[in-house]
Amino acid sequence: MNQPVERIIDAGGFRTHYWEMRPQGESRGTVVLVHEGSIGADAWTSWAALFPLLGDDYRVLAPDLLGFGDTDKAIYFDRSPHAFRGAHLAAWCEAVDVEPGSAHFVGHSLGGSLVLRALASATSVLPARSGASISGSGGPWRSARGIEELGRFDGSEGDVRRVVDLMVDGFPGIDDLVRQRYENTRKRGHVEACLAGRVRHPAPPPPAGGDDWPAPLSASPVPLLVVGGDRDDLLEPGWTDHFAELAPKVTTQRVDTKHAPNVDQPKLVADLLRDFFATVERPATAGAR
Repeated sequence: MNQPVERIIDAGGFRTHYWEMRPQGESRGTVVLVHEGSIGADAWTSWAALFPLLGDDYRVLAPDLLGFGDTDKAIYFDRSPHAFRGAHLAAWCEAVDVEPGSAHFVGHSLGGSLVLRALASATSVLPARSGASISGSGGPWRSARGIEELGRFDGSEGDVRRVVDLMVDGFPGIDDLVRQRYENTRKRGHVEACLAGRVRHPAPPPPAGGDDWPAPLSASPVPLLVVGGDRDDLLEPGWTDHFAELAPKVTTQRVDTKHAPNVDQPKLVADLLRDFFATVERPATAGAR
């Protein structure tokens, strides 16, 4: 039976760990899965259930982002969390031979925001054929509860369970998920990288400049899908409305889930993604006849 394989490569000067699964038959293309950013997260705990559901038809790749899993624990305080991780993701794509314009990028939460921000330009650094964000808004519209609950950690496995329970409904395997994520917190530098964004100058911050997000997404050269959970307490209700009718290439979808359906409802997510990929791939198939 085909199984995902662990690999390590240098990407942009950073030791980068990732998972890869290739179909045994003909490949329909590449899918890059970009994980979320809460305590204990990494590529495997976010996407393990999606590999067998997508890997029969696609080359599926899932890197550990900077600061997570077994990738280097690097953090930049003078750049947005999306910008420096997006640059690293682009360098990794080049290192693993993802060809320009060939990959469907799918991100969850932080990963989804990273994908949207990276594709909000006519000249994206990512070799994208399409982009999808699951519970990733691009930064705004996080709920007060989400900011508070995900911004603290007491170091215990029980507190990892608290975070997991915020994101998913109960499902078989949830105890293993909690254990795996707790083990990730014990990796040197992981907690520091996750919570670094909470460090602030003690003086009041200067007035923030205007941000016209998500308007820049109208310039994206590729189709985009934005997915929100109806029972997600970590983002403001109706946050996907900000993306509705933004541009013809941007589609929104609501699902009856919490924050991380890729973890507790993987078949629902795989079916949704396959349908989206089909709409993206259909014009190219028709034109080739």
